[in-house]
Amino acid sequence: MACYLPEIIVANILHRLPAKTLLRCTAVSKHWYSLITSPQFISSHLNFSAAREDRAVLLRRCVHNSERYDLYKDDHSFASLRSLEFPFWSINSCFTIVGSCNGLLCLSDDRVYLTSTIILWNPCIRRSIRLPNPNLVSNSFGTFIQCLGFGFDSVSSDYKVIRITYTYCFIGEYPRVELYRLSGGVWEDLSYLRFGYVIHNRSRQAFVGGAVHWVACLPEGYDLIAVFDLRCETFREIMLPDSLMDKEPTRTKELVVFGGCLTVFLWNVEESGFVVWMMKEYGVADSWSKHLRFDCHVYGGGRRVRPLWVTRCGGVVGVWQDGCLVCCYSDGDGDGDGSGMKRLGVKGSRSEEYRRTVHIDGYVESLVLLNRSSGSDDNGGKNIGRAQRSS
Repeated sequence: MACYLPEIIVANILHRLPAKTLLRCTAVSKHWYSLITSPQFISSHLNFSAAREDRAVLLRRCVHNSERYDLYKDDHSFASLRSLEFPFWSINSCFTIVGSCNGLLCLSDDRVYLTSTIILWNPCIRRSIRLPNPNLVSNSFGTFIQCLGFGFDSVSSDYKVIRITYTYCFIGEYPRVELYRLSGGVWEDLSYLRFGYVIHNRSRQAFVGGAVHWVACLPEGYDLIAVFDLRCETFREIMLPDSLMDKEPTRTKELVVFGGCLTVFLWNVEESGFVVWMMKEYGVADSWSKHLRFDCHVYGGGRRVRPLWVTRCGGVVGVWQDGCLVCCYSDGDGDGDGSGMKRLGVKGSRSEEYRRTVHIDGYVESLVLLNRSSGSDDNGGKNIGRAQRSS
């Protein structure tokens, strides 16, 4: 093919192929291998994949003591696309999904028992990298909790993991801050930044605008959004809507990204409903707008739904009290109580533990990690799993 077509046309055709097919194409010739594994091609292929209309979302569930990862269409249908092979083994019931970015998942084995295992995994091409142990580990500093963030710095074309640790033996002091850059392969201490927020325990990150976001609070006693800019490698804050700034213990706030906008789920463990707020202009507090308020009483008194994701169509996918996935949608009025709910055909368990393991995140196919050999595992990470079992 390359003998009869100009290289630019060959590359243009290859850009449109699925990542799994391109992985096989690397065996066609040395030239194709060099082309497909080049940073320029990987970046261009990612741009093609991200621009496609039929985007997918990743659903993670723990079924019969094993983690299951499946891809679904990002719309009201939530149609099943395919399953992904999960090759790792956790000391906990399952991994924590830190975040998803450009086809990479960042996983941490810290759900209950804290370990130093943090993995960057591209399930599409079965490549993974286990990060080196951070500088601060439990056996050297005693008990502590950690919060992680993951995203892509488009200026340096680098993937970064930010780690914030609060140690109980140094209460009142600033937490330790460490940054891992995939290009460098080591953890750098950034504690001099003097991070002055307390991130909510298990706060879900949202990566948007080149920055990682978490729901956090200040010593003054109100909630806000703590931000780490991956390009400048500095912290800043974004204010929540006034009605969301309180620290009511029964109210849970979680961040997601909807249509490129920072979005907040607000739900109450004592009530059967939730509210969705969107920041329509990034970084502008006055641009917060209520997207949807949903009342579950209409569909069964006392039942509750935990919101997980906003589809491209604006519907909110959540896990119902019986463990099934549902899509809640609005009549178009953000102050309304929602106009409908339908089951998506994904069944689950009624147990609270199962519902806590359900995670939905955006996903796009990519070749990221294909051109990395150091620290990667061509067997899809199975060696990492075996090493964990033997430890």
